Amino acid sequence: MIKLIATDVDGTLFPDYGQNLTADFFETLKALMTYGVMFGPSSGRPLSNLKKVFSPVADDIFYICQNGASAFYQNKNLFKVPMANEDIQGIIQDVRTLDGCACVADTGEMCYLERGNEEGFAFMQNVYHFDCKMVDDLLKLDEPCIKFTVYRETDVEEITNQEFTPKWRRKLTVACSGDRVVDLMSKRVSKRTALARIQKKFGVSPEETLVFGDNINDLEMLNQAKYSVAVGNARNEVKEACHYITDNCDHDGELKVLNALLADFDHPDAALAPFRKNMIEKCN
Repeated sequence: MIKLIATDVDGTLFPDYGQNLTADFFETLKALMTYGVMFGPSSGRPLSNLKKVFSPVADDIFYICQNGASAFYQNKNLFKVPMANEDIQGIIQDVRTLDGCACVADTGEMCYLERGNEEGFAFMQNVYHFDCKMVDDLLKLDEPCIKFTVYRETDVEEITNQEFTPKWRRKLTVACSGDRVVDLMSKRVSKRTALARIQKKFGVSPEETLVFGDNINDLEMLNQAKYSVAVGNARNEVKEACHYITDNCDHDGELKVLNALLADFDHPDAALAPFRKNMIEKCN
């Protein structure tokens, strides 16, 4: 029996930078929760934004935020993993040398960008709907940070993969979260480690867990669940790692799986059989 469902948000539940879920999604989710299923998003987004997206069930679900750097349940902080100050200083200095890139310092409550990076500020505030502030110098920020984001209007992964990512991956968790952002967190942080902590806290095994994802930063989390589902628009590496594949995020791929589970809740293997990778490959 499935007792816990975790899902990536951008590119999985809806296209990148989305903010609105359908009434049908919440109807199905609430029905699954009547069976005692725990549900939560696992995202690079902060809590404030995720609570807006999931407002109809905001007080009833868990949240894995900042790619696993913090987690919350019923308005209580379960954990928060800060970054070392020396790493923060080094990241800021290195990002300043990257062409067209801006650094976003995330404390968990607020995202800070430096003046001169107005395009990145506007994107984070108006597209992602994050709580943001501009400062003169991030090196002088005196608040502990749990995540740093490298923002670039295009090709951020290509730019950071040249020297920046290989350097920092030796010390930190580095996760590409979309075509504009690369996130850095403590080495102790990932979506997988956060999900594992939640599973342990609530006594749920990987065999009782269903996870959805689409991108590289979802891979480890998907391996923490027996029922791992890639949406149709997922990267090939994610599809190869998952046991199940559903439709694209813009065609309600996740909702289709949830509806199938709801229709035969006591028999999850049978309910999800139409989405098994080998079945789909045979049909194609």
